[in-house]
Amino acid sequence: MRNAIVLLAVMGMAALAWGQGWGPHAPIFIHGDDQFTWENGVTGGSGTAEDPYVIEGWIIDTKGYDYGIYIDRTRAHFVIRNCQIRYPQEKAGIMLSAVRNGRIEGTSVYGGRVGIHLLATSDTVVTGSAIGYCDYGIVISTASERNVIYGNSVIGCGFPATDEGRDNRWHHEGRGNHWSDYRGPDLNKDGIGDTPYELVPDRYPLIEPPVKLPEGAVPMRTVNLTQVGERGIVALAPESLLRLTATDIGVGVDKILYRLDGGEWIAYKDPFPVPAGRAMVRMEYYAVDKLGNREPVKSLTIYLDIQPPVTRIVAGDPHYLAPDGKLWITSRTTLELRSEDASGTANIFFRIDEGVWRNYIEPFTISGPEGPHKVDYYAIDLYGNREAVQSAVLWKDDSAPSTQPSMAEGGKPPFEEPAPKAPVTEIPAPSAPQPPVTPPALAFRITLTQANLVEDLGVGSDWKLSCALNGEVKEIQTASLPLLLYRGAATELSLTLWATEVDEAQDDVGEHVLTLSPPWTVASYDLEVVVYEDGVQTSEKLARWRFTVEVEEGR
Repeated sequence: MRNAIVLLAVMGMAALAWGQGWGPHAPIFIHGDDQFTWENGVTGGSGTAEDPYVIEGWIIDTKGYDYGIYIDRTRAHFVIRNCQIRYPQEKAGIMLSAVRNGRIEGTSVYGGRVGIHLLATSDTVVTGSAIGYCDYGIVISTASERNVIYGNSVIGCGFPATDEGRDNRWHHEGRGNHWSDYRGPDLNKDGIGDTPYELVPDRYPLIEPPVKLPEGAVPMRTVNLTQVGERGIVALAPESLLRLTATDIGVGVDKILYRLDGGEWIAYKDPFPVPAGRAMVRMEYYAVDKLGNREPVKSLTIYLDIQPPVTRIVAGDPHYLAPDGKLWITSRTTLELRSEDASGTANIFFRIDEGVWRNYIEPFTISGPEGPHKVDYYAIDLYGNREAVQSAVLWKDDSAPSTQPSMAEGGKPPFEEPAPKAPVTEIPAPSAPQPPVTPPALAFRITLTQANLVEDLGVGSDWKLSCALNGEVKEIQTASLPLLLYRGAATELSLTLWATEVDEAQDDVGEHVLTLSPPWTVASYDLEVVVYEDGVQTSEKLARWRFTVEVEEGR
């Protein structure tokens, strides 16, 4: 009887929550199909395609938690509907790992690190949702396939979207997503951009947001007061919430006190808004430990960041800046993109010769023929301020000079005696025209010479290396290097390198793709493969492999 009374009480509170609209809920963690339960926020459904499990109507504050909703290793059909995930400061608002048959609709995630993250997830739909003020908006990681993302609004995110999976679609029936940083035209005024969105293959980006963030949604920034630099300066987006943290090696922090612009001292309890209408705010603060030990008063200058980053391109050696302003490089010249922003961090994107836009990670080189090459680039800061696209034309020269002896007019030849004249011989006309002689095609070798683990920050030690040349997969044994990958004439080739840390639950995989287009240039390529723990690109646990690929003239 007591159990029945408790159940009725719980159901009564649920009915009250629905009657008032959204209801609060703790972060939801579901591991496997058998955990779609009422205790885990499921409000209905049986898990079939016709009657999916429903997680609906919850407001989830994720401050202090890794995730707002975490679902992994499920095959049952489910839908996350009409939920609010607030301030996922640690990892992600919604994380789907090794999931199939999911759906996220009418949901908002804002003010955190990652909005929605799909890892090894397939056949899942994300639609009608709003993701705002996150470091990363929508992240699709390795082994995610056949997911459909459309009709969403991605607003003010530092890295709006990334897709490392296969066969994922970012539009449906001629309708894509709204990206607040999209700068394409809409000449026919049909509400759909005339050019695709560059970061993911959204061919029909929406000019206006189809979904709005909830009223009161603002960015949040966590400032660890023990890690504030000597300058004591931080940049925030306007109307940001500021969360303060501090640490104490001994008994621990008891409280933090602060004041703004010389006002009253306030004991910090919850994130507070930065005063609006100002370009700069001065905050003073100090922490007290549980024994009453008090640190000296410190100060922090807070600037409101409304300006986009400023990015410039820097050429390594060898390079030459000609008097006419042309910048000359070779195939070996590394190009670096440097961005400056008040927030201190910016995501940089670039493309070469109107190709595919890529996220800038490390200095790169330009392959292909000699002559002019165009590099386009821009940056987005943590708060979604986007720089206009910048362009630079670089002139490539890989040919050595050719020296010929010459004599100025009126001078004497540099010989003691003139060379004897050769006798004139009559050359008979050919009886028939001779066909031109075609020189043999130049042969090349592509060799993988090195594969080194240059950094490992806790990912693991069970590594497997592999590569694919135009789809033909090979396993790489470091003890057997160098490994000949190709011998023959220059052609269109795509080389993919994988580094996999083998785990029982989920492998951690990183990849790098090198595309070679004729005419080839003899060069050495240092390619870096970054592997993140659990595929979470914001994780501090990562490893870096460096592969060296040599393109040489063959025999």
